[in-house]
Amino acid sequence: MSVPAPPEWTDALRRALPLAALPPGDVDYFLVSPRGRYVACTTHALHTVLIDTAQRRYAMLADWSVRGLDDASVELESDETRRQAFPVYADLWQPAFTDPALPWQPARD
Repeated sequence: MSVPAPPEWTDALRRALPLAALPPGDVDYFLVSPRGRYVACTTHALHTVLIDTAQRRYAMLADWSVRGLDDASVELESDETRRQAFPVYADLWQPAFTDPALPWQPARD
């Protein structure tokens, strides 16, 4: 069962997707940071895409699913451990948006 997103979230998603050249139909689910600067979505191809609308950049991550998002960082869960029967052993990564390990790229629009 899907839950309708608040209108301000769908507006933020609509504005953010062109930055990563993603069509809306490719998005399975998404989150928006409290101030609306960051959008994180998971695509049908099971990639997580982080979009920074203020700096007009995006990062695509394979093998990670977004679990949480705030104005400073994103919480990611390894797809490998997410599929395991014991979520206690989940491999979590919570990088700040300033973390050099995030593969930021300039906007594609």
